[in-house]
Amino acid sequence: MAQNLLSPDGLAALAKHVAPDTLFAFDLDGTLAPIVAEYSEAVIDKPTRTVLERLLNLVKVAVITGRSRKDALAILELQPHLLIGNHGAEWPDAEIFHGNGKVNFCLKWREQLHDKLCGSQGIEIEYKGESLSIHYRKTEDHKQAIDLINDEINRLVPAPKIIGGKYVVNLLPVDALTKGLALKAAMNSLGAERAIYFGDDVTDEEVFHLDGIDLLGIHIGEETETAAAYYLSNQSELLGLLNSMAEILESHQEVCNVPNNHRFCKNHKR
Repeated sequence: MAQNLLSPDGLAALAKHVAPDTLFAFDLDGTLAPIVAEYSEAVIDKPTRTVLERLLNLVKVAVITGRSRKDALAILELQPHLLIGNHGAEWPDAEIFHGNGKVNFCLKWREQLHDKLCGSQGIEIEYKGESLSIHYRKTEDHKQAIDLINDEINRLVPAPKIIGGKYVVNLLPVDALTKGLALKAAMNSLGAERAIYFGDDVTDEEVFHLDGIDLLGIHIGEETETAAAYYLSNQSELLGLLNSMAEILESHQEVCNVPNNHRFCKNHKR
């Protein structure tokens, strides 16, 4: 069961990972940006953006989100070292990590689902290129909505990979990278041997379940079913934590800039 990150044990675990050679990785909605009823209105507040800009000068920062890279950049209003969209399927290097085949699958699914679902009040289909999201937060009967959605998904050709979420069902091609593999690839791409990952949704559990890497997983919101080792009680606690981590890293940087301290700094990279 996850422990509160702000407990003594949690803070001790965090201190071991807050270092210049750690990858700091984040989900977007529900983590860096609060959840909103209208998904198109999500924003990151100025204090959070400011501390992210500080972190970008201190460590490698990645954002792995279910949104398209284009939408995520509009919300972030800054460029992380690596931004991965569509649950891990959309990378900056399109030739390597995704292609027109995946986009074509999603177009076909949108066509197949449109007539069946768009007439149902409160159900919205969001086409994102490499993935498709079916939102049902606005429906009056969530159970009835998800039953209808699942019935129609089962009829899709070709069959998609299905990833659940908070009042949303995400569809991806079966061979698309998802968040767990995406984080491993991000660590390799950015040369990080360890990572801290913050996420709040079912889609982030794949990251929290990863084996064989040095990962500190932190769930946003207290959740008994999460595989994350630690949690923050709510999204509003993240800002203070980010500022504290930035202060620790800035102090480390100041020490390393002092003459004759280079050996000390090298030895304190884990």
